[in-house]
Amino acid sequence: MKYELPFFLVMFIVAASLIACSDSSEKDSPVKPKVFSQASEEVEAIKQKEINFVAEETALKEVFTKHADDISEKDLDAIMTHWLKSNGEDVFTAWTFWAGAFEKTVGWDDIKKGWVGIFRLRGGDMTIEFLGVAIDSRAKNATLRAKYKWAASGDLIAAMRKDKKDKWKIRAIDYTDGRFGKQIKELRNPAYKTP
Repeated sequence: MKYELPFFLVMFIVAASLIACSDSSEKDSPVKPKVFSQASEEVEAIKQKEINFVAEETALKEVFTKHADDISEKDLDAIMTHWLKSNGEDVFTAWTFWAGAFEKTVGWDDIKKGWVGIFRLRGGDMTIEFLGVAIDSRAKNATLRAKYKWAASGDLIAAMRKDKKDKWKIRAIDYTDGRFGKQIKELRNPAYKTP
């Protein structure tokens, strides 16, 4: 027993020396995260897709021009291919084509029926002169202003939205130039706007 105390004393000194000699800066510093670099393909996937707003404007105008051409032809099925297929309240037309009386037709099905009645009263070629386009930052919603000439003529505003297939579709058209209240609101802070 006489040697047990010095043995424990030596072991204590050795352990204390090892602790004292270890790098104390690692203990005091906070844990630093490890940074791994990603492959260039992964970085490209993370980047946001660049939007070509000029091409988007061209596509919007093309859809609306075809819509006007189909009105000129009185082709109901072709007209409705340009519309967002929904019977929700945000899909509508506002017009005064029924003997000058204001009418708002809501939903894809009723819009199609509305054209049937209007074609009994009116016809001829519809022409469009574009005045301006506004597109949101994701290129998913847009408004389009134009002058139209048909059996009646005036200014219009259209709300456009991309469908599930990422194609521009008409969501709403107000042919009344706002004479019966703002039926379609302009985009707030559009990312792209032409005069």
